[in-house]
Amino acid sequence: MDVSGRVAVITGASRGIGAGLAGRFAERGLRLGLCARNPPALPDGPEVVSRTFDITDLAATEAFCEAVHDRFGKIDLWINNAGVLDPIAPLRDISPDAWQRHLDINIGGVFSGSGAFVRYLRRQGSQGVLLNVSSGASTKAYHGWSAYCASKAAVDHLTRCLDLEERDHGLRAHAVAPGVVDTDMQASIRESAATDFPELPRFQRRKAEGDFNSTRFVADEMLKIAFDPESPPDDVAVRLSDEPR
Repeated sequence: MDVSGRVAVITGASRGIGAGLAGRFAERGLRLGLCARNPPALPDGPEVVSRTFDITDLAATEAFCEAVHDRFGKIDLWINNAGVLDPIAPLRDISPDAWQRHLDINIGGVFSGSGAFVRYLRRQGSQGVLLNVSSGASTKAYHGWSAYCASKAAVDHLTRCLDLEERDHGLRAHAVAPGVVDTDMQASIRESAATDFPELPRFQRRKAEGDFNSTRFVADEMLKIAFDPESPPDDVAVRLSDEPR
């Protein structure tokens, strides 16, 4: 599947899955729009529009979308990847400010990025694919992850609503759970207190066994979802399989 020349936007592209997607997409010849609160993994250049801002800033997100279009003339794929795990704690111990900040990023960022892309497609009268990064935590409850589980469940259902609203206007939308990838988020999980997160030993064992999906695998699977005409997903919510060992 040749994807060279396609244009993809990735939010939260400074590290973790976002940085891995950016690197692999560049290897495969995509032109990229990258943004994050910290400098993205790839610098601005002829094949990359790289911007630093908070994805919850609606005006900045709209301006970034226009900058990518102005550089490349189109946007084929938009991936909302920006997200956080903290706070890890029982709900009774989470402050209102920490709870709200989590939701602002994990749901507000998807709202901001999705809205910018949908309005862009409407203006251009063009087709595009939206992939919102979800998690297995959207359907499985974890002790200490109330904010994360709630936000990812919201991402899944928000994406279903978007697909219903926009499928007749050029958008195909999916919420993609990438499996377990060894990112800074996983490191944060392993540093949790067992009293806040009783499943800590299972995640520590996974690290010892190296039982992860690579960002390269996740990137290639996302490109299949977006562009492979032979294997379109049957459902809006997609969970990636474990990477073959």
